Amino acid sequence: MSLQQSSIQQQAKALLGARSLIMGINQQQDAVFDPVVFHRFVEFAVEFGATHLDIGALPFRYGTWVLPDNSDPYASWCNHNPSVLRVCPPEALQPWVPLADAHRIREMLSAQLAIMRPYGLKAVCNATEPMWLPEGVYRAHPRWRGPQCELGRIAARPYFAPSIDEPEVLALYREAMCEYCTLFPEIDQFSFLTNDSGGGISWSPTSYPGPNGPPRWRHRDAGARIAGWLHALQQGAADAGVRMRLNVWGAGWPAHLVESVRVKLDEDLFVKWVNGKGESMGVAAAGLSGGLWSISYPAIGLGDPVSFIEGLQQVYHNPHADVGRTSISLPAGDLELARSVMTACVEEPGTGMLHATATALRVAETLTGAPALAEGLVSVWQQVQRAQTVLAQLRQKGFTLALPFCLVSMRWLVRPLVPQPDLLTPEETAHYRDLMFAIEEQKDDPHFGLVLGKGVFRGESVMWMTRWCCQEAINILRGAQSRVNAIAKGSPDATLAPRLRLYAARIGALACLAATVKNTVMYQYALDISPQPQYGYNPMDYDDNIIYDMRALNLRKIAREELDNIADLLDLVNAHDEKVIEHAGAPDEESVFKLGVDVAAGLRRKMEIMLEHWHEYEHLYPTTKVWDFEPEPTGNL
Repeated sequence: MSLQQSSIQQQAKALLGARSLIMGINQQQDAVFDPVVFHRFVEFAVEFGATHLDIGALPFRYGTWVLPDNSDPYASWCNHNPSVLRVCPPEALQPWVPLADAHRIREMLSAQLAIMRPYGLKAVCNATEPMWLPEGVYRAHPRWRGPQCELGRIAARPYFAPSIDEPEVLALYREAMCEYCTLFPEIDQFSFLTNDSGGGISWSPTSYPGPNGPPRWRHRDAGARIAGWLHALQQGAADAGVRMRLNVWGAGWPAHLVESVRVKLDEDLFVKWVNGKGESMGVAAAGLSGGLWSISYPAIGLGDPVSFIEGLQQVYHNPHADVGRTSISLPAGDLELARSVMTACVEEPGTGMLHATATALRVAETLTGAPALAEGLVSVWQQVQRAQTVLAQLRQKGFTLALPFCLVSMRWLVRPLVPQPDLLTPEETAHYRDLMFAIEEQKDDPHFGLVLGKGVFRGESVMWMTRWCCQEAINILRGAQSRVNAIAKGSPDATLAPRLRLYAARIGALACLAATVKNTVMYQYALDISPQPQYGYNPMDYDDNIIYDMRALNLRKIAREELDNIADLLDLVNAHDEKVIEHAGAPDEESVFKLGVDVAAGLRRKMEIMLEHWHEYEHLYPTTKVWDFEPEPTGNL
């Protein structure tokens, strides 16, 4: 698109009025920056009225900030964040904060801003702060050591954030923010996650290791601590001539802490997205769901257009809303769908469920090529969303993301189901072991119930609920998959059929992923109870002394279902040039949050190992063992 405003852009700008619009694209966060893809997104964002882009997310395995061999996966939580002291380390930190890493991040940010600059766009960033610093910093400057902030069960070592009570540390942040804004003046908003993912604030009630920090600052007012830090950052931006909006948030912060901070803030400083005047940082948001933190990951391309339309109604409908910043987030693989939806919404924004349904039907008609097929596609969108809602009910000790954490981070998708998993050789675990999200001593734990360092999916009730929850989602998805294939076959426009078939494959892939979760949980439960004899009736009437052991039957039944399920997934993966499930595009992109570049090879390897160990079921639990014995002597014989 040229710099000249398009009609869609003019309509979008008119609808937004004085409000800013932040648009972000989810590139799975660990994909290497691609200037061509980013430029395409910039033009897309400008066309629909964006004033700001969400930029700066880094690959999870980027640079040397964490251990380069990824031996401690905990730091991966924050490794993708362009934190201030990491990107612009003051001279006092440079002996320990790698400048090579900082320069690579600066180059990427500069490249993104250079593409945006001709369009007059501003930028926002997100990071974890105060983020941990290398131990050498604190050995040289003991007073700078702030709270311990790691989640111990999945960290191989302690991590300490800097103490924001210390004037010298505040001076570091002010200096770093000044340089940051001098280098990147278009960035005028930063939002910081804290007390999670490698960041922490002293004496917070919700930090993972518990309230901790320097004893000398223990009784300082928590609001003064956090507000003073935000003011130091704000002043650093002002030193560079930038008016910066800053937000800090932490899960579980009690209300009294939030209010203690908020009353000390001005209009450009926010805690949990509300400033000292009670104004919200944003007034509306819309998202086409997908990406790393979605329920369905690593399945992709399964965003919910109907919910997206409802969100866009709030973003675009009222041009006279209070001045604020609205936001739209998009997965990288769904820009074509996003364009269809957003064009329809800008042309007729409307409000309410009836208008949203009418808009969805118009979008579906453009995607199917026929009014008669549109309603069927809208029904599919609703079915896919319903299936994802069902999968979201897999709640185990605090998290609902069973698919991304189990299938990807714990590598369930490529880990073989075998009757003696503790006896797998290093060669048989080599394709998944090193990239599991586990500390070293947990990587060889054979129990599938160990997820992110804690025991989940254990016990009969959990197994049954998981099984039928997954089965409900699978049934819904299989029906939706068939329906989309029928729509593709019936479309009068042959150019639309390939995209519809890809969408059907992605729906089918999510069904396969749900089946792997179901099969893995059932298989582990079967292993857990295998020490208890389980004998069934003897179907072979001609030989009454044959023992029929149900353990082998049950384990083989589940394993066979998983073999066929993986074969189905392989067919879907191999049938399309575009991705059906998310995986790395290059070897160095693989991480604890992303499957390897050759996901098909990993799936085939899983099947091979399972079949190589297949006869162990019979050795361990013979289904046709003949029970030969001699009767004990009786009497005087």
